[in-house]
Amino acid sequence: MSRSGPDPQSVAQCSIGCWRHYCVPFGFVGGNLSLVTTAVLPGSRHYKFFGTPEPDSHSSKKARKIKPIQGDPVKLGFYPPSWQALLQAAKVEMHLQAVLTHPVPELGDALQLTQEVLDAELWRYHKKKIKMDKGYFPEYKAQMSRVLCDDLFTFRTELKKVIIPIVKSAYDIFPKGTVTRKEDIQKHVITATTKLLKTGGYLRVPDSSNGKWKNFVSQALMDGCLAFYYSNSKKALKNTDEFHRTIPPNALILVAAVMKGVISGFSETGTDKVPDLSAEKCRTDFNSLQKSLDKLMDIPEHRDELEDMLALWAGIGMGKLVHGDSSAEGSDSEDINIIL
Repeated sequence: MSRSGPDPQSVAQCSIGCWRHYCVPFGFVGGNLSLVTTAVLPGSRHYKFFGTPEPDSHSSKKARKIKPIQGDPVKLGFYPPSWQALLQAAKVEMHLQAVLTHPVPELGDALQLTQEVLDAELWRYHKKKIKMDKGYFPEYKAQMSRVLCDDLFTFRTELKKVIIPIVKSAYDIFPKGTVTRKEDIQKHVITATTKLLKTGGYLRVPDSSNGKWKNFVSQALMDGCLAFYYSNSKKALKNTDEFHRTIPPNALILVAAVMKGVISGFSETGTDKVPDLSAEKCRTDFNSLQKSLDKLMDIPEHRDELEDMLALWAGIGMGKLVHGDSSAEGSDSEDINIIL
């Protein structure tokens, strides 16, 4: 798609990560075209969305016959089936683009991202000539953006629910056997979680190779990625092209960040209860882990190993490889040595 266009003074440019959004004033006689928006998405996805046309005299008469809309426009159930389908598709795209850019964006960035995703989905529906109920866009444009923003928060909450049982089973955090006193249980939990967080052990499994290898990637990270991104949910990111052959590094980091937040929660309470994982803490942990991964990716050997590992996990998630099969996971000499 050519990027040549109107005079630069007539173009308002915004950006989030690798998205670029251009809003260009435009008009036809009769007011049938009010705006042209070009959104350039990662992976060479190009969309051009034509703003909602002004209704002509016939459509205006028809629109006046529409029954008053009732309910809460920031809830999905407020919208008719046609708009619910669009918003559901937009949620998946929102999750994907957030993962590819930053899974825990600042509020302003999240709002901008929702608008770009919404515009892209509207253009996709326009190209397919899918009929939509009138009276909802742009009338409820802001509320639709709120629906997508709220769902992005839910996205992390659902990941936390997946990670909690994985963390409980993967690490020796909670005492087993005869330990029953509340004080002894809390002491054990706090000691175990503090050590995991201090050493970064939650990112690696213990070395059981007698020194032959060290710092394996944690089994819990793989289990978290597979359980969340490759579930049977209609909104699972395995349904996107980007997750068919590999797991994007940011997706791995997000799982690690939420895992760290869950372990920190156990440490704070000394119990199996996890406090709310705030967006600010999750964002801080994500940014810190991303810096570590960036350093690893600067080393060609480790970069290749990580890419092979993420491709392997995606193959397992898509059902092309069998988890635990020696043919899928390779021989002992091919185990991956990654330090996050």
